[in-house]
Amino acid sequence: MKKYPNIVVGLGVQLLLAAGFMNGSACAQGFPGRGITIIVSTSPGGLNDLLARTVGQIVSKGVGQPVVVDYRPGAGTLIGMSACAKAAPDGYTTCITTPESLVYNPLLFSKLPYNPETDFVPVTNLVRGAGGVVVANAGAPGNTLPEMIAYAKSKPGVLNFATWGPGSIPAVVLGWINYTNAVNIASIPYKGSGPTVPALLTGEVQVTYAAYGLVSQHVKTGKLKLLAAAGASRSPFLPDTPCLGEYKSDPGLNSYFGMYAPSKTPAPVVARLSSEFARAVNDPSMKDFLIKEALIAVGNTPAEFAAFIKDDRTNAARIFKAVGVSPSDSPPNN
Repeated sequence: MKKYPNIVVGLGVQLLLAAGFMNGSACAQGFPGRGITIIVSTSPGGLNDLLARTVGQIVSKGVGQPVVVDYRPGAGTLIGMSACAKAAPDGYTTCITTPESLVYNPLLFSKLPYNPETDFVPVTNLVRGAGGVVVANAGAPGNTLPEMIAYAKSKPGVLNFATWGPGSIPAVVLGWINYTNAVNIASIPYKGSGPTVPALLTGEVQVTYAAYGLVSQHVKTGKLKLLAAAGASRSPFLPDTPCLGEYKSDPGLNSYFGMYAPSKTPAPVVARLSSEFARAVNDPSMKDFLIKEALIAVGNTPAEFAAFIKDDRTNAARIFKAVGVSPSDSPPNN
């Protein structure tokens, strides 16, 4: 034994790795043996919530176990994502979020309660958005984005724009609009997309950026009005609505909703979660929901999603640098 230490050590490592793989595989074979929790880090009523509940119902039927939603809103999604990062890495706790949590927050804050790159494992990119819209209260000034910008220039400090706090997609869109048009429309933070729509309807705020599906009914009834849609070209869902690119105000953000699990969740369990959620989001019963919310099903593998996130971080860093955003020490408290 002493003459061949490298062989002995090598065999030991291989046995440990094999044991770990076998334990992970055995864990996956019996998974799930109980209910799965999806942490939603924004308020009830938003698209995170609607998507989690809709997909969760299909997954529940497929695995024969309940899938429940746990709401942890606040602090720009930091509360919910921290809870997800600290959960037991057994596959029974997952989280759904947009790019704010793991792509934008690291560019905004030098100190976070979690490590975006090491505390989570990507499960699957559920859906990508066909693009959000800049939408205004029916009584707000301006019926187009240029008219709104002209008003903001003539009366600085009057217009307010609802966001979900620094680093949220609405905040970045607003920052890009302010940057490219030399205006200073104020950001009013809310705890997710859910509370912003009632605030917009009552006139508490005049403008916001939201998924079209979240505001479409109010647009159809005339309570809200479309100013522009996201993207460098017009959305196939809204071919008659000018896009932000036409006004040179599109930051080129990716819009998507991804599933994650705590790091160290066994790879076979992550693979099972990915398979079940990908199958669910591509289920024919999701078709009407996706059309209504202007979403496109993805359901990719953990490796594919990890590569996508890496590219998205590079793109976001470019955008934030152009806007002049630099990290601050403290995360938001809203």
